[in-house]
Amino acid sequence: MPPVPEVPVAYWAFLSYCSHDRAAARWLQRTLETYSVPRRFVGRPTRTGAAPKRFRPIFRDRTELAADSDLSARIESALEQSAYLIVVCSPKAAESRWVEKEILAFRAHHGAARIFSVLVGGSLTGSHHDCFPPALRYHADSGGAPEGPEPIAVDLRPGGDGRRLARLKLIAGMLGVGLDELVQRDAQRRHRRLVAITAASAAGMAIMGALATAALIARNEAQTQRAHAEGLIEFMLTDLRKKLEPRGNLEFMDGVGKAALKYYGAQTPSDLDAESLARRARALRLMGEISVQRGDLDEALGSFEQAAATTDELLARAPKEGQRIFNHAQNVFWVGEIARQRGDITKADLSFQEYRRLAERLIILDPANTDWSAEVGYAESALGVLYLQNGRTADAVAAFERTLAVDNELARRLAGDLNQQVNLGQAHAWLADALEKQARLLPARTHRETELAIYREILTKDPTFRQAKFSTIVALDVLGRIKTTGGDVKGALDDLSNSAERAEALLINERENMDLTGVVAVTQIERGEALLDSGRVNAAREAQQRGAALIDKVLVHDSAVALWRGYQDRAALLEAAIAGRAGEHAQALRLNQAVLHRLDASKIAVNTDPFWMLERCRLQSGDDLAALGRLEDAREDWGAIANSLSGPVDSYEPKLLVILEATQRRLGNTAAAEAIAKRLRDMSKPIGDR
Repeated sequence: MPPVPEVPVAYWAFLSYCSHDRAAARWLQRTLETYSVPRRFVGRPTRTGAAPKRFRPIFRDRTELAADSDLSARIESALEQSAYLIVVCSPKAAESRWVEKEILAFRAHHGAARIFSVLVGGSLTGSHHDCFPPALRYHADSGGAPEGPEPIAVDLRPGGDGRRLARLKLIAGMLGVGLDELVQRDAQRRHRRLVAITAASAAGMAIMGALATAALIARNEAQTQRAHAEGLIEFMLTDLRKKLEPRGNLEFMDGVGKAALKYYGAQTPSDLDAESLARRARALRLMGEISVQRGDLDEALGSFEQAAATTDELLARAPKEGQRIFNHAQNVFWVGEIARQRGDITKADLSFQEYRRLAERLIILDPANTDWSAEVGYAESALGVLYLQNGRTADAVAAFERTLAVDNELARRLAGDLNQQVNLGQAHAWLADALEKQARLLPARTHRETELAIYREILTKDPTFRQAKFSTIVALDVLGRIKTTGGDVKGALDDLSNSAERAEALLINERENMDLTGVVAVTQIERGEALLDSGRVNAAREAQQRGAALIDKVLVHDSAVALWRGYQDRAALLEAAIAGRAGEHAQALRLNQAVLHRLDASKIAVNTDPFWMLERCRLQSGDDLAALGRLEDAREDWGAIANSLSGPVDSYEPKLLVILEATQRRLGNTAAAEAIAKRLRDMSKPIGDR
């Protein structure tokens, strides 16, 4: 709990508003000051002291300020001595000079965490919020970079939260308690009040009349309670999730999902209507996605399979309803994705094929629906990733080309949609990876550079767009790898260092995100490899140690994730290479042999990352054996590489050819090595220049 501020609290809140919104401000002051805090919360520590019985006084009345003056001393003092700032937001408020000044002054004293926004007018379109004052649209983070608009805390517009929920949201924020807990307490209080009124009224009525009245009230109250609970769950699964997710608040999101599941766990499934079942499925999917980010794949799979069973039941009730097909498709995808991450190729293939069939059914129902059209692209992309993992490079290229065609068309139809621009960038990224596997480095590099240009444009429009930030990290990392293969060591190191720096910056606020942690780890490992290639051994060791520590962290969450186990082997190979470069060949050999023992050559497909690590391990082991005077054993390791890569040279991906070239030189096969070197040089040239 943050310490109580040095300046004593004179007001529990300062209401900032323009004259146009005076009525709303007056209602807010009255409803907050008259609210009786539940006894169980009174006296609890909050960010600004012990919770009171009532939140009063609230500062509302302002002296008129001259147009050319700063804030009056009274206003400045009230802002400094207020625990919270509540900004009444509307298009008029967004234009108010004094509302802007009050926000900036309060934030200077107390920071942004105690500011609440109450939306009373205006609309939200795209990334421009016409109801927010500029100081709420952007604020400086710790590094001075602009961040985006603060999420709406309360919506009093028609169709929004409504006055009762609006008041509870503000009170919950000031008390520092969960909204669902306060709603429950408020509902109990209302129920007790209704029961008391009913009892008093019934005293003067006939017994049957009294019973009938009580039954009617109880039924209506039950309906009201259920409607409110369902509305609260919908808020938690939509608006609240949007508020918490970009900031990496996994603990709070976890609580949101568990609260929803607890509610539905107390219900009889046969009593739930279609909308309630759909919300249950969304809650399960939310829990699964949180588990994925945390690296708990067993828990994630259980959530997704339950969600898929729920949406399958809904689809069976109405097999031609598009939204139900769409919802079921999302869960089918996740079941397949978890299987893919765990290395269960057969199960993943079955799920992704079903996902594509569901997406195609959506297109038949409504070809004009862009969300449904996007599902076809996602399905093709999922299959393409699976094909890459299984060494089916040509199939992967074909799948990603279909994905790119879908996303290009959607980008044309949804001009200005930043999420679709990210999807287009991802389509270029996956196609680049597949082309790189086919040794087509020039088009692979072109697609990656196109991808980066898309993200730069997005971040110019919205510097806070998290997905564009994350995708930039991956794109720079892979572009560095492509440049390394093409011989551009300096350019590669620049890109890899840029990628690692951006990744570490993003991780600062998302330390529970295991997916991101794994990405940061591999960027450090690849940066370390480039540093070692450039002769910077100590810097390479630092990068390796940072990457290895992060990999250990993610494996604590789930050691069964094939990708993370691969990162662990790669970190060990880099450690071995560093030891070998430092002359510690016995230690290097032990590290290499440990990795070789973990890799099962009989189960590894050619042109996959595990296959590349296997051959690299043999190459490094051979080098260490030779340095230790065991030349015959070294030649055995090198010969194993030449034997496993004895097919046509153009059938292997570039990083395997790098290993094969080095192997042929060690075996004295100079002509074969030169032929491979020429092919590697030609990969980065236009066809006419080869």
